[in-house]
Formats: sequence, C-alpha cells, structure tokens
Amino acid sequence: MSAKANKAFTKEEELLLQDFSRNVSTKSSALFYGNAFIVSSIPIWLFWRVHSLELSTSLAWFVLVTAASTWLLALAYRNTKFHLKHRIAVRREDAVAREMSRKLADDKKMSRKEKDERILWKKNEVADYEATTYSIFYNNALFLTIVILSSFYILRTLSPAVYPFT
Repeated sequence: MSAKANKAFTKEEELLLQDFSRNVSTKSSALFYGNAFIVSSIPIWLFWRVHSLELSTSLAWFVLVTAASTWLLALAYRNTKFHLKHRIAVRREDAVAREMSRKLADDKKMSRKEKDERILWKKNEVADYEATTYSIFYNNALFLTIVILSSFYILRTLSPAVYPFT
C-alpha cells in the first residue's frame, strides 16, 4: 500500500470521526451564539432597570462585556456538549437500538450492516440533540445564577461611577 492510501479515510470513518470531534455543525454554532447573545444581554436589563444604571454612559462597557460573555458562553456550550455527548450516547444506546429495531424489523431487504449503521446514526443524532439542549440549559442556569448573585451581593457595594470611555 502506498502512503497516500493509508492516510485517506472512507466516508464512514470521516462521519464517525465527525460525530466524536469537538467541532460543531454550523447549525449548532448558530444556535449556540444566538442563545449566548440573548442570555448575555439579560444583565443589561438588570443593571439598567433594577440598579438604575444609565445606559448611555456605560454603553461601551455593556457592549464589551456582552460580546465577551457571548463568546465565553458559546465556548462553554461547545465544551459541555462535547463532554456529555458520549455519556448520553452510552445511556441511550439500548433504548434507541430497541426503537430502531422495531421500526426496521419489517424491512427484509435491508442488510444487518445497514440496520446497524442506521441504529448508530440515530444514536448519535439523539445524543447530539440531548447534549445540545442540556448544555444550553446547564450553562444558562450557571451564568444567570452567577450574574444575579454577583449583582445583588457582590457588586452592590461598588459605585457605578466608573466611566473610562467618556
């Protein structure tokens, strides 16, 4: 065999590697950044309406902190999803295999290998969906808890008179 033939992956191997890589799809990335932006914008309302902090004087800080929070939350979503996906796939494996076996039992033309591939694909799809939703929920809850607790207990002693951009 040549060196070039050893380095080339089959389509199935590339799909399997993609399923267990840290990279997320464009759809997941858009979902992560959109959700992270919404959640990162909540503290603006908190400081503006609850703490009566003037928006115009602190706008640069709000934009800077919201952009940084959005990026960090999206990164946290991605990392949490990566760590959870395999664990969820292992836990859901039996249930997904039973469900897919029932659905595919009537199809006599399908080979056993193709049925196993469809079961694996469905298992990865279920694990991906559950890991995504749990990652968003967990990180949003953690972020908002930290923001609310710091806002009312830690930051209340500080004066909002810091205006370096004006």
